[in-house]
Amino acid sequence: MSIRVAVTGVGGGVGQSILKALTRSELEVEVFAADVRPCSAGLFRAPAAILPKPEEDGALEAWASWLDEHRIAALIPGSDHDLLPLAAVRRRWAERGLCQVLVSDPELVRTCRDKAATVERLAAAGLPHPATLAGAGLEETVRWARSRYPIILKPRDGYASRHVRRIDDEEALRFFFRRTPNPLCQEYLRSPAGIEELTCSVFVAADGRAAGTFVARRQLSGGATCRAEVRPQPEVDELLRAIGESLRPRGPLNVQLRLTDRGPIPFELNVRCSGTSAVRAYFGFNEPEMLLRHYLLGESLPPPAIRRGYVLRYWNEVFLDGVGEDDLEDAVARGLRGEILPWP
Repeated sequence: MSIRVAVTGVGGGVGQSILKALTRSELEVEVFAADVRPCSAGLFRAPAAILPKPEEDGALEAWASWLDEHRIAALIPGSDHDLLPLAAVRRRWAERGLCQVLVSDPELVRTCRDKAATVERLAAAGLPHPATLAGAGLEETVRWARSRYPIILKPRDGYASRHVRRIDDEEALRFFFRRTPNPLCQEYLRSPAGIEELTCSVFVAADGRAAGTFVARRQLSGGATCRAEVRPQPEVDELLRAIGESLRPRGPLNVQLRLTDRGPIPFELNVRCSGTSAVRAYFGFNEPEMLLRHYLLGESLPPPAIRRGYVLRYWNEVFLDGVGEDDLEDAVARGLRGEILPWP
């Protein structure tokens, strides 16, 4: 019998990557897709629904009705916006026998959403972290930055690299500080030549044990991975296990870090699957499948066998014949499937 799994946020890279990873699962799964906007590519690749934003009044009851109607066994969030609302109802929905929401505890979701709180959590655990200044006014920030340029300026609660800037001098800091919502400054972590950063994951089991890690050296374009090399990094694996066993997520913890003269230093944690989850699944580290096996089916997890390799990412298209923008909601309701052109 197949497992009915719903994925949210299928208009973005994380949700779409989860959908792709599930196609490589050895489990028999029937995948459903959900998003709050009709112009979301993932809605046209699976049975789907357009749902209200989860923070709106009554929205989660509408979600619950859809999940119940389609007998969904597990829900995997693919949008940062969905994490905290779904974490808040996870236990209640499970007690109602509705479905298993595969998300971490609300406290950890809040910590990882807040970049200053993330650094505080790493520091309290004795783990490496970048020098950080949060909650300061412009003049205090200018003084802090004078001996540190270049620095990174970004929103304290941002995501998807929005408003993230490298700042090289005081003039730029004064200009961009006022234009950055809830600004936070961090040291710029210098990496060896040719290494932009590492995108990593640690999967943590219910007993708090790190069940597996994944590391890829990546290059970025527009804030997203465009090329990546998957190969063993023992020093990084050790740090990932320490982070995972300290924070204890329910499943995947996505870690962005850089290699420095002080060793690997994480600068961002996301308590969810990643936009590169499909890449990880292809090379043997299938986070959505591990979530289903361990947190839904109660299976133990053997260490994943990860292959070496390289990935080149590119744009793709989902074609909807005879559909205009005003027809999208109806097309989702009719279950229209979009077409993807195969390569030679």
